[in-house]
Amino acid sequence: MSQWGFYFDPDKCIGCHACTQACQVRNDIDPDEDVTWRRVEHVGEGEFPDYEEVSISMSCYHCGEPECRDVCPTAALEKREEDGIVTVNQDRCIGCNYCSYACPYGAAQFGENELVQKCHGCLGSGAGDGHGSPPREESDTARETPACVDNCVTGALDAGPINELIREASKEAAEEFQADEGGPALVLEPATGSPAEVDGDDG
Repeated sequence: MSQWGFYFDPDKCIGCHACTQACQVRNDIDPDEDVTWRRVEHVGEGEFPDYEEVSISMSCYHCGEPECRDVCPTAALEKREEDGIVTVNQDRCIGCNYCSYACPYGAAQFGENELVQKCHGCLGSGAGDGHGSPPREESDTARETPACVDNCVTGALDAGPINELIREASKEAAEEFQADEGGPALVLEPATGSPAEVDGDDG
């Protein structure tokens, strides 16, 4: 299996929430529903004038050993053999919420139909999509890269096979990921406090 996952550089994130909006549009998530497959958290430290804030884009991280899958009594959550993406079979979900209690990242969520839904790496579009889908390269519905990545204006987010993401990451990020093989499929750059730069026309 070639594990698929995300890369995130907090120094490049400007907290614009474009990733959140792109995910909602791609998956037809009702903005009035209390569901956000990808969200941006703002973590502050210190007091004015010595105050710093870091923006962190969060979603399902398709863990090596997903706790949500392990606690599900009906096997509604499945880790795909071909790419390691964790998908949902809503036909099996009984709405017990065990997965949401177990997930440390708040990824497993429940909408008005009371069935679990979460990021599926844009294997399809909409809640429940992705389950039973063919590999990304063979699919007619999967995006080459997720909508959140395509709409990140600073390049803070990337996605793909983890071995490829590691090759592009810093030594610190690569070593941190390799130290936790059963954890999230996320290559996370350390936050240094350097501001993001956005390319654009001066005029």
